[in-house]
Amino acid sequence: MKTILVGVDDSEAARHAARTAAELAVSTGSSLTLVYVSSPILLPASAYADVIDRLVADEKKNAAALLEREKAAVARPGLDVKLHHAEGAPAETFAALADAPGVWMVVVGSRGRNAVTRVLLGSFADRVVHVCQKPVLVVR
Repeated sequence: MKTILVGVDDSEAARHAARTAAELAVSTGSSLTLVYVSSPILLPASAYADVIDRLVADEKKNAAALLEREKAAVARPGLDVKLHHAEGAPAETFAALADAPGVWMVVVGSRGRNAVTRVLLGSFADRVVHVCQKPVLVVR
């Protein structure tokens, strides 16, 4: 079965992209995989391991809740929706996941969570377009 991979990040643009991808998946008989990528937590070496462990646990909990909310929002009759939480550089990790067999396209929102993140880190959508080997649909 063909799969459409969708990046989600709790932004309105990502929610719109997920809904658009769900409709596309239904119309093409594809499955849908919602992906949330956590950036590595960078703390100084002097940080205590238990602090890092708590931050990682909180991020995993938040990612799981976000993915479940998005799954409920895109639910359609007959649509197979999978959830995936990955860790790493967001665009590169997402693009690497798109290389999996069966993934025929990816869908991302045109804007992330906030302007500061886009200025400091660059645009996730723009980076995915440049590094992903699969067709990329950017939804406004």
